[in-house]
Amino acid sequence: MSDMVLTTRQIFWMMVSTQVIMTILLTTAPAIQLANQDAWMSLIVSTAVAVGIAYICGKLASIFPDKTLIEFNRILLGKWFGGVISVMYLLVWIVILTVILKQFSLFITGTIMPRTPVFLIQIPMFLVVIYPTVHGVGVIARICELTGPIILIGVIGPMFLAINQLDWDRLLPIYIDNGLLALMKGSLPAAAFLGDCIMLLMLIAFVVQKKQIVRHAVGGVMLSGVVTLISVIFSILMFGHNVSANYTYPMLMIVRSISIGGIIENLDAIVVTIWIMSVFTKLSLYLFVSSYGTSQLFGLKDWRKMTWVISAIVMLATFIPVNYEEISVIFPLKVAAPYIFPIFMVAGPLLLLLLALVKRKKLRMQPNA
Repeated sequence: MSDMVLTTRQIFWMMVSTQVIMTILLTTAPAIQLANQDAWMSLIVSTAVAVGIAYICGKLASIFPDKTLIEFNRILLGKWFGGVISVMYLLVWIVILTVILKQFSLFITGTIMPRTPVFLIQIPMFLVVIYPTVHGVGVIARICELTGPIILIGVIGPMFLAINQLDWDRLLPIYIDNGLLALMKGSLPAAAFLGDCIMLLMLIAFVVQKKQIVRHAVGGVMLSGVVTLISVIFSILMFGHNVSANYTYPMLMIVRSISIGGIIENLDAIVVTIWIMSVFTKLSLYLFVSSYGTSQLFGLKDWRKMTWVISAIVMLATFIPVNYEEISVIFPLKVAAPYIFPIFMVAGPLLLLLLALVKRKKLRMQPNA
């Protein structure tokens, strides 16, 4: 039996659960490298852009209740061109799904299990991900409702335990050393990660009560951006921008630096645990939207069969030998930021929304038969 029903509250927690941890761990250092001590200003821009994307996706999906991106692409763009655009989005989601699984595996082997072969991390993790996915998006949503608050506490708690080690002078000077261009460049990494809220174009179709859906979607993305902003500020205040920029995971270093009376310390396991929670929900959602969308595109009745096909493709792709730099630095800079983010996360939803508004206005202006 499949559970394919969502609530607005679940949409909120799905955004939080899937975005907070990966955005903090993988975009803090790049943002500081590009914008130095003004990286917190870049995160404000990132959050504003991501909130705008979430609003556009929410409004677009609300115009076509009970329809997914695959279905209203055909309505707006025609059967063939709409199908091509849908294929491109599905390919993007499958690529991102593969990248997330690889990033997670390299994180685990690089931090707590250095002698473990990467495939021994990837295979068990993905097998666990498949289980809730084939049971429906409602199951994934309930998991997010459970893990979301835990993730927030696990992120914010350790940061405030380190509050006695902060130096506010490390935020100075503000804006003088970095111009507007540096701030914009620094905003791209986080904006690209927060911009994956385009999954809303597939998920809102399963929400039963559409009232206030846009507010909950935007709220989840905004909260994720604000928590990331706080983590960037704490990284700069604790280590300074020069040191933070050279850490692979500044958040992990904050946690490792916590020591209160020699009793509360060595909290690395907290970061790793909530990282696993977040990656689990993110992988499950990406696998679902990829599988369900592909089955809709090809007119398959049982979308769960496609889950196994997508899973096999992703697992084979993760065996392509890449290192941390290629998957976590080169891919975001050379692929995600210049192509995926502006085309599929910004321009695509915006153009579809404008087209939907124009077509809806034309239909209203037509006289009744």
